[in-house]
Amino acid sequence: MRFLQVLMFLAASNCSFAQTYALLADRLIDGKSDQVISNPTVIVRQGKIIDVNFNRTIPDSAIVIDLKGQTLLPGLMDVHTHLLGTSGDYEKDLYDHSPTYRALRAVMHMRTALNNGITTLRDVCSEGAGYADVDLARAVDSGFVEGPHIFPAGKGIAATGQYFPLPRDQNWSIDLPYGTQFTTGTDECIKAVREQYSRGVTWIKMYGDFITPTFSAAEMKAIVSEAKKLGLDVAAHANTSVGIRLAIEAGVRSIEHGREFNDSLIKLALAHGTFWCPTISGMERHPGPLLDSIHKYLNRAYKAKLAIVMGTDATSWNINETKELEYYVKNAGLSPMDAIKTATLNAASLLRIQNSLGQIKKGFTADIIAVAGNPLEDITLLQHVDFVMKEGKVIKRP
Repeated sequence: MRFLQVLMFLAASNCSFAQTYALLADRLIDGKSDQVISNPTVIVRQGKIIDVNFNRTIPDSAIVIDLKGQTLLPGLMDVHTHLLGTSGDYEKDLYDHSPTYRALRAVMHMRTALNNGITTLRDVCSEGAGYADVDLARAVDSGFVEGPHIFPAGKGIAATGQYFPLPRDQNWSIDLPYGTQFTTGTDECIKAVREQYSRGVTWIKMYGDFITPTFSAAEMKAIVSEAKKLGLDVAAHANTSVGIRLAIEAGVRSIEHGREFNDSLIKLALAHGTFWCPTISGMERHPGPLLDSIHKYLNRAYKAKLAIVMGTDATSWNINETKELEYYVKNAGLSPMDAIKTATLNAASLLRIQNSLGQIKKGFTADIIAVAGNPLEDITLLQHVDFVMKEGKVIKRP
């Protein structure tokens, strides 16, 4: 009997996967064009977009989902999260809660993100939970849990003593765990990259500075060089001007935060093809003296056509992640369309998935969202997503 039930479940799942959907809406923001396109019909089958037309051509077998009054967009990407973290007491979370508990809690965060229209996450450091983010990515890919696509960075790599909880604040006679993997010297840096690669990370997270510059140029280059040998990119936490410069020169793929970005660093990043993930949401939660400066230089970077990608530094989902896009538009002067591209086209390019995600285009994976009204007229509409489809499966609908 049990075997029969399993067979019936698999058959139903396969039928659902094979079903053809026709999504009808008033507007389309496809992730690449600079204009909204009217009256789109998007045909989805077996997790892929098989057609995008504007004459209401619908296959006879299709289930029609009429999203009247809505705008279709590609699923959004948040490329700086900490699924295993918490917005509360860091040390209490690290010492009181096992990685298993934190991973189970993260399932709730993933579901929230998905309902908010975030269909892809880059998780940049498990905050002391080992490789639990790798397990979360595997669980999603295997269908055990529902969540966004996850690009995990595992433990992260920091210079010895230069991350939370600060060793100088701890009892030195007890060997307590930390929020990242500490290294000293190029040999340890190379070893850490190899270890993390062997555990299944798809990105390397390097803390290029921590309040003050930490890693040497040689250590950063060793991390980036070894990662590239293994086919991995490096994201660098870097806030100081020295840390940002050294990380860019070392060849990192993206600068995270970048509070002391300036004109010369923008030029350097452009020359090296480096992405900037400014994580304004995290800074808005803890505003400091550099907040106005980062808005100013984010605007200058945007005008200089530096590749900007949306990342929120999210550790909990009490605030909708797309609030980040509102900050880009209202505080940093990005156009609403270009703000949306930071979470679609640009983010897909950063993750090297631009040929399968980040656009609503024939042949692409069917990660699609919809919002009522036109987000180019009001970017805050993206904080109220009505429809979510991931890989052709309807997750949320009006």
